[in-house]
Amino acid sequence: MPVLLPSLILEIRDSTKGETLVIQSARIIAVSFLLLLLCRSNAAQTPNPAANGPTSQDSAGFYPGWVLGTRFEGSTSSDGKVFDLGTAAGYNFSHRFGIDLGVPYFFVGTPTSIKGKNPQAVSGSGLGDLGANLRFFAPGKSTNYASTIHLGAPTGDKNKGFSTGHATWNWSNHIEHGWGNFTPYIDGSVGNTVPDTHHFRRPFMTFGYNAAFEAGTEADAGPVSLSASAYDIAPWGTQTVVSRVFRCGSGVKCASGGKTTNRKNYLNSSVSSGDASLARDNGFNASAEIKPKALKNIDLEADYSRSIPLRLNTFSFGIALDIAGMFRTRASQSH
Repeated sequence: MPVLLPSLILEIRDSTKGETLVIQSARIIAVSFLLLLLCRSNAAQTPNPAANGPTSQDSAGFYPGWVLGTRFEGSTSSDGKVFDLGTAAGYNFSHRFGIDLGVPYFFVGTPTSIKGKNPQAVSGSGLGDLGANLRFFAPGKSTNYASTIHLGAPTGDKNKGFSTGHATWNWSNHIEHGWGNFTPYIDGSVGNTVPDTHHFRRPFMTFGYNAAFEAGTEADAGPVSLSASAYDIAPWGTQTVVSRVFRCGSGVKCASGGKTTNRKNYLNSSVSSGDASLARDNGFNASAEIKPKALKNIDLEADYSRSIPLRLNTFSFGIALDIAGMFRTRASQSH
């Protein structure tokens, strides 16, 4: 994602030299990516809208016409469990342009440390923010480019941590280039909230300006695809963190108890506020995706993410169903 980028010289408070080098390399690649965007880039595989289910496309781009999909995914870590069931419906005007609307339903499991100390603060389940995605896809012979503008309405319950209480936006860009079975890629985004990814459903939400970068490669081995990447989140200005695992008291207006520098204050308070360091993050991801040949409209995924500042290991999964694709398949078989 673009404009108004802060300094990319970020602090990494971890003693592992290997991890530090990985993140530094990711920053260098991220800068190169932004230059590519400014110089007019060619093409990429469109990213799935966050919590909105899959979007179906062929090698030439989107399938024109109506789209409908659902995705169940979740993350588990020592800081809690966050699952969501997302459904999206939309319309592709051409192979390159599309729009969709979706809403997630969250299921949150709170750590035993919170349950024991404050059982009234345990989070639960409920609808998240309604979201809309404007999608652009430009395929090339070897290089693809995709861009998505995501707009979120504050329809979720802030007391449960399913909304920041503000309208949110993100502009994400993805560029990839294929070499045989390997596809290196770079993602860049900017917005006023740190979005979840398929690698990491965070135990909190944020409100505040940030730029996010990810660089990695995917290896395609038939029905199984493996990928590894490094990511960097660079916020600036005042940041607000809304916990998903620590519920605000019923009948009470959720508000920050004052500025804090505790990165894990989401385990102690429903709402935290502070400077850019409160939302800064970096780390690395790994994932495996399976597309069963007998079930062409279903994707299965397993992911791992390591946040260095939070010292947090997260394991995730995803099951996506392309409902519109099932109807297209049946229609083609009947002819």
